[in-house]
Amino acid sequence: MNICRGIESGGDGGNLGSTGTMGKIVYSLVLGDGSSWCLVGTPDSRPWVEKFASIMKLAPDEGDRDSEQPRKLVFVRHSGQAGYAEPTDLFSPRPEEELPQSGWESRDWRSLRFWQHPAVPHIICEIGNEGNHELDIIRMWTSLCILYLGVLDSGGLALHAALVEQDGKGILLAGPGGSGKSTSCGRLPRPWWVWSDDQSLIVRDNQKGYLVHPTPTWSDYLYRRSAQTWKVEHHLPLEAIFFMEQAGSDELVPMGQGKAAVSINHSSTEVCRPMWWNVSKEERKLKERIFDNSCQLARAIPAYVLRVSLTGRFWEEMEKVL
Repeated sequence: MNICRGIESGGDGGNLGSTGTMGKIVYSLVLGDGSSWCLVGTPDSRPWVEKFASIMKLAPDEGDRDSEQPRKLVFVRHSGQAGYAEPTDLFSPRPEEELPQSGWESRDWRSLRFWQHPAVPHIICEIGNEGNHELDIIRMWTSLCILYLGVLDSGGLALHAALVEQDGKGILLAGPGGSGKSTSCGRLPRPWWVWSDDQSLIVRDNQKGYLVHPTPTWSDYLYRRSAQTWKVEHHLPLEAIFFMEQAGSDELVPMGQGKAAVSINHSSTEVCRPMWWNVSKEERKLKERIFDNSCQLARAIPAYVLRVSLTGRFWEEMEKVL
């Protein structure tokens, strides 16, 4: 069964075009460190990819963006019939390119199935064809795990943290579900600005500093059918991380680097834990990379415990150290 017909595997992000004669669609996602992805929708998966891209405010790729060579994440519909195509059937390479005939691996992530090869940068993602809203959102949510895994090699991390801005500075409000991130974001007055209220993605910049991107609050789409969109390509220089605790009065307590590293590691692990069983062979390696990146981040970015009351002006405590 050929689940993806006529997808090109060209080395540049623009050779597919934003739309094509076969009804493909390509969206570009460029991160602050210059790395980039192309999200490719085939004729069957195009409506799903268009919805995915609209949630993240991505523009169709025109092949003229200043970024590194993009990797392609190609989404194809799987009809549910028995059997899968060989990965070499999933791409139609240009004459100067050759795809390996063996060595491909597939990973079944329950809601998704990925095809990867160590010598090929692109990834093929098979999604079901049930037309189920909840499953579609879970698949979009899970697809971003590929980006989260990708930034680990360059020192990045995904954190369970809201991203807010003050005077062009990126500030993270970290905490598990129920810690008050969304409520606190809603209480912030201008000139504070809220970019995300649940998770954020950190990457290294060329000067070995840190930039942070907002990511969607997928649970709102899953449970509340939210229509909100999130500008995922937007990024800010990371200035500080505040680990939130509910309290009777507002208070700010500086964290030492050791405690900060442990807290950062825990926050990132919360985001990445759903991936462990999917990559069991690499679980230890991934955990070590997350911990190493957490230690580096703790050395570079100040962290604080932020105790937040129900009625106080907690942001004034933050402003004292920004």
